[in-house]
Amino acid sequence: AGRVRAGLATAPGDGMQGDALLGSAKAAALVAAPGETRVSGPSMYRLALGERSVVVADAALMRLFELLRRLAASPLPVLIHGETGAGKENAAWAVHHWSPRSAQPFVALNCAALPESLVEGELFGHERGAFSGADRARAGLLERASGGTLFLDEVAELSLPIQAKLLRALDQQVITRLGDSRERPVDLRVVAATHRVLADEVKAGRFRQDLFFRLSAAVVMLPPLRDRPRELPLLARAFLEDACARAGRPPLHLSAATMEVLGAHAWPGNVRELKNTVEYAVATSPGPVVEPSHLPESLRALPPPEPEAVRAEGGGTEAPRVFQNLAEELRTLERQRMVEALEATGGVQTRAAQLIGMPLRTFAFKLKQHRITPSRGRVAAGE
Repeated sequence: AGRVRAGLATAPGDGMQGDALLGSAKAAALVAAPGETRVSGPSMYRLALGERSVVVADAALMRLFELLRRLAASPLPVLIHGETGAGKENAAWAVHHWSPRSAQPFVALNCAALPESLVEGELFGHERGAFSGADRARAGLLERASGGTLFLDEVAELSLPIQAKLLRALDQQVITRLGDSRERPVDLRVVAATHRVLADEVKAGRFRQDLFFRLSAAVVMLPPLRDRPRELPLLARAFLEDACARAGRPPLHLSAATMEVLGAHAWPGNVRELKNTVEYAVATSPGPVVEPSHLPESLRALPPPEPEAVRAEGGGTEAPRVFQNLAEELRTLERQRMVEALEATGGVQTRAAQLIGMPLRTFAFKLKQHRITPSRGRVAAGE
């Protein structure tokens, strides 16, 4: 008995679904010492990356970070595909942290955050007098990242002329500042990220094919938060602890009802939206428990009734159109497509998941989330 390892997971802290709770308990048992009972929690899943850490609990994300660790040892450029707010900068930082360049600078630029007129000077630097307001020389980001890693977030937003200059700098490992004719050597690794499909941008003529090939020697796909259901409660608790610490207030707890609301949300803004939501809750909750009423209205609002073409009494005009909350509309559409796929496949979950391009594990989780009960030949969709 002294060699038995045990893991403990609790609701709502580790989630509200049986599969999520069982998975968390098993994971806790795996890291427990013989004779020890290990309690699941965000700290157990924190991956230390030097000055940063990330919560990695989902199997797909674990595989992705293992891939990043292997890629980090090589000099290959890495292209990260992922939705806005999914954590692309953390993935880029992991590549830098695990690389031989980790002691050198990590320099990040959000290419969508600067007007085109400033991007060239920001990337390549400028000499004094190169343009109005340039009262002194300034090194660009490529120079400052030399020896280390340059992270170009939303790289698809760069204009074609800037793309051409960037390609030359990466190919020849030299840059020329604005207002200067001298070439300056740079030695850096590039990690780029985008929420767009770069291959489609190339076909549309908005992104240079040669730069695409230069940046995409290694491509990784970062799954959105809605496809990482096991991480949602862990991330929520981690953000809650951090927000309380920054606010200097005692720890708060998420109620079961609050966790149900969080689990039902589609999270179009991904991890960033979740973090903002939790920080809002910490600011509005009197404590010690965060209830649904402390969440932003967009999460706790009930979906309005379906819009109908209702005629106003005594008039021939239609009533104003009723709009549905976007997150709820996406959730309704997702549920509808899952039901349709199950009906088309006679209730066979594997084939239904393939029809709509959803991982089977995610499909099974969302069946419970949407209260869909599949059976052979028909689907009972509970409300």
